[in-house]
Amino acid sequence: MALDTSLILLNDLEKLCRDGQLNSVLNAVNIMDERGLYVSTHILSCLLQLGMDKADSRAARKLYHLLIRLGYDSDCHLASQLIHMHLLCESLPEALQVFGKLSTTDAFLWNSVILAHARLGYNQQTLNLYHRMQECGVSADKHILAVAVKACSGLASLDQGRLIHCYIVERGLGSNDFIVSTLIDMYSNSSGIEDAQRVFNCAPIQNVVAWNTLIKGYIKHGLVSSVVKLYCQMQQQGVELDRITFISILKTCTGASDLDQGRSIHRQAVEKGFELDSLIVARLIGMYGSTGHLLEACMVFEEAPKQDLRIWNAMIAIYAQHGQNAETLTLLKGLQQAGLEANFSTSLSLLKGNNRVISLDQVRSVHGMVVELGFDKESPVMNTFITMYAKCESLHDACRVFNSVLSPDLVTWNAIIGAHAMHEQGMNALQLFHYLQTQGWDLNWATLCASLNACSSVGAIGEGNLIHSFIIESSLECDIMVMNNLIDMYIKCGNLIDAFEVFDSLTDRDVVTWTTLISGCCQHYQYEKGLQLFQEMQEEGVLPNHVTLVSILKACHCLSALDQGKLLHECIVGRGLDSEVSIINALIDMYAKCGALLDGRKVFDKSCIKDVVTWTTMIDACVQHESGPEAVFLFKKMQQEGIEPDRAAFLCAFKACSSVAALTQGKAIHRQSFERGFSLDNAIVNSLIDMYMNCGSLIDAQQVFEEAPFRDIVTWTSMIAGCARHNNYQLAQEYFQNMGQVGIKPNSVTFLSLLSACAHVGLREEGLSHFKSMLSLGISPMLEHFTCIAEVLAHSRDLDAAEDVFETCPFRMDIAGWLSLLPHCKNSPSMAKRCFDYLAGMDCKKAAGFVLMANIYVAAGLTESASLVENLRHHANAWKKPGKAYIELGNQVHEFTCGGKRIPEIDAKLQELATEMKQEGHTPLVDLVLQNTPNEEKERVLCGHCEKQAIAFGLLNTAPGATIRVSKNLRMCADCHSASLTICKIERREIIVVDELCVHVFKDGACSCKFEYD
Repeated sequence: MALDTSLILLNDLEKLCRDGQLNSVLNAVNIMDERGLYVSTHILSCLLQLGMDKADSRAARKLYHLLIRLGYDSDCHLASQLIHMHLLCESLPEALQVFGKLSTTDAFLWNSVILAHARLGYNQQTLNLYHRMQECGVSADKHILAVAVKACSGLASLDQGRLIHCYIVERGLGSNDFIVSTLIDMYSNSSGIEDAQRVFNCAPIQNVVAWNTLIKGYIKHGLVSSVVKLYCQMQQQGVELDRITFISILKTCTGASDLDQGRSIHRQAVEKGFELDSLIVARLIGMYGSTGHLLEACMVFEEAPKQDLRIWNAMIAIYAQHGQNAETLTLLKGLQQAGLEANFSTSLSLLKGNNRVISLDQVRSVHGMVVELGFDKESPVMNTFITMYAKCESLHDACRVFNSVLSPDLVTWNAIIGAHAMHEQGMNALQLFHYLQTQGWDLNWATLCASLNACSSVGAIGEGNLIHSFIIESSLECDIMVMNNLIDMYIKCGNLIDAFEVFDSLTDRDVVTWTTLISGCCQHYQYEKGLQLFQEMQEEGVLPNHVTLVSILKACHCLSALDQGKLLHECIVGRGLDSEVSIINALIDMYAKCGALLDGRKVFDKSCIKDVVTWTTMIDACVQHESGPEAVFLFKKMQQEGIEPDRAAFLCAFKACSSVAALTQGKAIHRQSFERGFSLDNAIVNSLIDMYMNCGSLIDAQQVFEEAPFRDIVTWTSMIAGCARHNNYQLAQEYFQNMGQVGIKPNSVTFLSLLSACAHVGLREEGLSHFKSMLSLGISPMLEHFTCIAEVLAHSRDLDAAEDVFETCPFRMDIAGWLSLLPHCKNSPSMAKRCFDYLAGMDCKKAAGFVLMANIYVAAGLTESASLVENLRHHANAWKKPGKAYIELGNQVHEFTCGGKRIPEIDAKLQELATEMKQEGHTPLVDLVLQNTPNEEKERVLCGHCEKQAIAFGLLNTAPGATIRVSKNLRMCADCHSASLTICKIERREIIVVDELCVHVFKDGACSCKFEYD
């Protein structure tokens, strides 16, 4: 009986193949194999041919495993058929898997594999296969060369494109019409238009395709006037214009305000008989409608001999663009009455109400129209709405649309999985993925990519591992998009080791693969590894894109690798990428953070394209480099040039005002930010508190605090820290207690601010009490807390206890700690010397330590020792940071620098004040000037201190009795502090000086800092 069955199978296989019974034949062959019967290559070939006719991807996988089992997987003829079957199913990873096992020089097979990848837009894989083909000695024909050039165009890979161009010329194919057009397109995409123009000029025959491609290149570069000239030249040279010519040229007229040229082209298109072409009619409607000529657009529509869906969509888009919803609805009904059905393009046309931003209300409005007209049964349209709602941050609406689809296809499922992943609902997205698996869906690359993104959003590495296993089981590990998302998932889940393992397992890596791993290294602070990968990427011939370059520029600034950053900048300019705004922003940031502000400013000034991030980056860079006045100026200029500030820009502007105590401008920007809707933004509120505190306006900071709609731990801590800077411990303590009463628990930063308040005014018992409270709450003290406690003790004259804190601290005391203790040792030169020795042992290059030590020696009358320390400072190359003071008058910040240009009017005012101060008993502290010069000259040097100049400038340019507000980048010296006490008394003014230590409020001969200069 078994023998009879086998004979039946053998006799009927060919008949089943002829009848197209693919699964029956496949089952029969499997039975034959199980029973040990011989399966001929002829039968397998028939089976594979049938598979190609059916283009069944599941059957293709089964056939592949069958060939392996039967030992025929290395048979060139059968393998070639299987590859073609995979290609017809667009299963490129499987095709490559079979192809990779063959050592074939069959040009037809190479061409098929390369063309299939090119057809699906896999540019990097297309180029890789082209190079492998060349290495195998298979000569590329003109079609493959054109495809390779097109792949270079898609990747904007100018270097590789030029190499292939040279090879084309060597092969004598440089005059081929098809190749010439492809080269023009490649140079237009990858370089300037000049290279494309040269190829065109050298072409022996300039046919209409070459002209059209060149016109397309000029349009891409925004050279509209040149496009019109080319169009005229075509006519002068007798080139027969085709539909592509008119489609391209009408595109340039769409954005022109003068429609005369467009109307002329319209007439010529009609003369050439193109008034029947639906795409040209649609472009004409777009041209008239986009410039407000709706009547002419309607005339074109009415006169169209055949109003197909494309023409209807063009009219719908125009009315939607002009916000005429009633007319749009009428058109939609007319479309339905004409017997047409809305498609994906219709939904996109509806959503063109605003070309820049699509709001949730717009999407809901259009969705309502679609439902009213009964178009909500169209899956492509509903899939679009799922994605649109997700992008408008309404997952609820996206789910509602999904639930309304009666028979969701795989694209619908992928859209809703992606929507959940986008909204950090990763576990829900993964549940949907598992449901598809259990229901036996044939999942594709899009499903897997969406599911991997879901794993990334919630750090579900266990689920990610399962999906990785599924990818291997499904033979999808050759799909580069899936593998790139897999690498990204491992990186975002914190597993860089597995990310590298996946990367190393890949035979083909595109620019996205390299960039994903490089960015991952930077995210995990492995900047040197990122730079190493970047080098390897270039060695493998993969050109970086703008995302790669931004990541590498970040690595350069994090490593302070200025030289490497400059080399990369040269490379960017060489490749013509210095007009890419994200790269411009990254270059400015890199230069600023590597200490080269001027280089960053050059990049900024040369840039023709500046978005809000560019301006914000430059403003922030100026603040970092103590160029506060310039930062404030740039913020104003940004708005003058039509760039609206965003949240980040406002935050940087507040920092800029804070750095120079620009209270007036800070208040104006405060009002502006609230007018823009940021009054409920806690980061803005907290930044405002900090700005007002640093501008010396405690009252304004308190008002912002009181009016804050929501106060988090940062808000309360900002107030406590501000009170500390204002030397107001009582108020800081009050806010601390109130914070506890409203149920907000203090953190380590809150206690640090409170301890700082105690340190500023020398409250020993209170400081120690707060330190114990912190420990009792389970908050582990950090180095900064021990430094503050030491300052509290030192301020209360207990230097030995302060030194004990440093020596018993579980952390190694840093430079900042010893520098904070040194000023309190003014009455103990021996203790000061020990602090200074610690600093010297740390190879301290900060001039502050040397200056403080020298001042202590001066105060103790040890001028020779002070001079010795000054000499040591010079020997150690510990150069003083130039002292800068700022004062705001009106809407301008004025800057004064120690040792800078002296202004006669200010010098005269200071001389007048010096005379009056001496009469009040003030004695200049000339010993602070460590120069061997007469006392008169030393007094002149002291008068040149920047804060004194700023105060004098304020006295000269403000009304009597007005408050003088000055900001300084360093700590006030003892002489300036003493002088300010006397000046405020003489001038009967309140003088506020904000230095790096605290806010000094001089009034009636006293200062709010109390003990700081005793």
